[in-house]
Amino acid sequence: MTHLLHRKLMLGAALFVSAQAAQAITSGSAEATLNVDNQWGSGYCASVTIDNNGGSAITDWTVGLDLNGSSINNLWNGNLSGTSVTPAAHNATIQAGNSTGFGFCANGGSIAELASLDVAGGDGSSSSSSSDSSSSSSSSSSSDAGGDNSVTVRMSGVTGDESVSLEIGGQTIETWTLSVGMLDYTVSTNATGELRVAFTNDEGDRDVQVDYVIVNGVTYQAEDQQDNTGAWDGECGAGSYSEMLHCSGSIGFGNPFDGSSSSSSSSSSSSSGCRWYDRGLNCSSSNPNPGNPDFPPFHVGNITTNGQVRSDFMQYWDQITPENEGKWGSVEGTRDQYNWGPLDAIYDFARANGIPVKAHVLVWGSQRPGWIDSLSPAEQRAEIEEWISDYCDRYPDTEMIDVVNEALPSHAPANYAESAFGSDWITESFRLAREHCPNAVLIYNDFNFMTWDTDAIIDMIRPAVNSGYVDALGLQAHGLYNPRVWTGPEIEAKLDQISELGLPLYISEYDIQESNDQLQLEYMQTHFPIFYNHPNVVGITLWGYIVGATWREGTGLMTSSGQQRPAMQWLMEYLNR
Repeated sequence: MTHLLHRKLMLGAALFVSAQAAQAITSGSAEATLNVDNQWGSGYCASVTIDNNGGSAITDWTVGLDLNGSSINNLWNGNLSGTSVTPAAHNATIQAGNSTGFGFCANGGSIAELASLDVAGGDGSSSSSSSDSSSSSSSSSSSDAGGDNSVTVRMSGVTGDESVSLEIGGQTIETWTLSVGMLDYTVSTNATGELRVAFTNDEGDRDVQVDYVIVNGVTYQAEDQQDNTGAWDGECGAGSYSEMLHCSGSIGFGNPFDGSSSSSSSSSSSSSGCRWYDRGLNCSSSNPNPGNPDFPPFHVGNITTNGQVRSDFMQYWDQITPENEGKWGSVEGTRDQYNWGPLDAIYDFARANGIPVKAHVLVWGSQRPGWIDSLSPAEQRAEIEEWISDYCDRYPDTEMIDVVNEALPSHAPANYAESAFGSDWITESFRLAREHCPNAVLIYNDFNFMTWDTDAIIDMIRPAVNSGYVDALGLQAHGLYNPRVWTGPEIEAKLDQISELGLPLYISEYDIQESNDQLQLEYMQTHFPIFYNHPNVVGITLWGYIVGATWREGTGLMTSSGQQRPAMQWLMEYLNR
């Protein structure tokens, strides 16, 4: 079960990681660095990082390039005009101490060089703000601004003009105008007392997502807080344990300055240490290339049910995966005739409810279109790229994608892809995915990853990981109880071993095939907290939840009428849902 999205390099060319030293250029407190990620005979791909080393926000930036005879054929997270790159809609603002960037691929000529860096705002800049106020932050005057306590709020708006205030001890300490992308908003203060993040200008389509608050180095997840007066559950102020502020209101974080919080003790994501998705913490890692840095917030999601999204889905889950609707054979069973309708409905549902889609799957040996096998390698190559390109063009907002699925020779490798691209077909698939879906988190997905085949999968996937085009690893979790039960310490050790590849992990297809209610409950209580609390696990997707409508008998968690099995009851209590 997998997806595909990555950058295409010229076929038959030898790929190597460039040894060229990074280039850097400065402007005031800002520094831009260019790194060559990959280089081949007739082209290369590079990334540019812009660091704000000052004490105030940069509100706009422009990077000039000397292309040295090369020609850019693909650029992401920015806009190209001639030889100048300006921000995309989500990354114009760079908060103090943070960074952003863009990437590109080019053909011909020599490696591009940084020619200029111009910034607005920031320390020492002659320009105080960008022309687009929706991507800038503004602070309110406060006698308490500046002090020994550091507070960072990670959040984003939907329209880009949402006004949010930080309140401590009943005083407004800072007010920001949000961007449409997740950013860190930081202030120093001497104020103490109850901390609240308040959405103050709800109107039209405005909504706010608060990921977490960091107070003096300690992280408090918004979804762990019971006090949310801006959540929507049929009416304003009727929700809790939510990241969303749909209405004017606030999320209360207790008094984190004396070590107290309103967080429920059953949810441990606020105390589990530095997670991959907590990018504002500057977590250290050996990841050779994390790809897209904007990992969606930690989620516990599920799949469609018999091709439909149940009306109760949002009551239990905060991420959705198409079980079969997104597999190539389901979409293009007849060559050049696409059936997008079921996928359209899933994406419409996700957008309407503000939850991420984890696509499944782009390149897989099973559930492929039958007609692909009879084509020549050149035709297969062209059709694979067309499929990926068409998928990404239709759903450019896809947050996560299972790009390649079950590639181990004893599993279900995509033989048609190997015919098309040769022995490095996994890496090539990811390159194509990056080219056409540059903003998605690209995932390699496989079964028995945590049990019987750990070493074999690690050895197989390592070259693709080293290429820098794999963002994360998907660990299916179907067979943890049969033919034997894997203990908690065994699974934790496997997660640690796989983490040595330097990539974040998704528990991608979790279910428990057990008709005995008490045994299913026991297994859920054994393994789920290990997944949930492991610092490198960034999301969990269960593989179905309705009895009689899952791929394997005994894996259902509740009846179609809503009667929950004990494992489901426990899980909802554990997640405070």
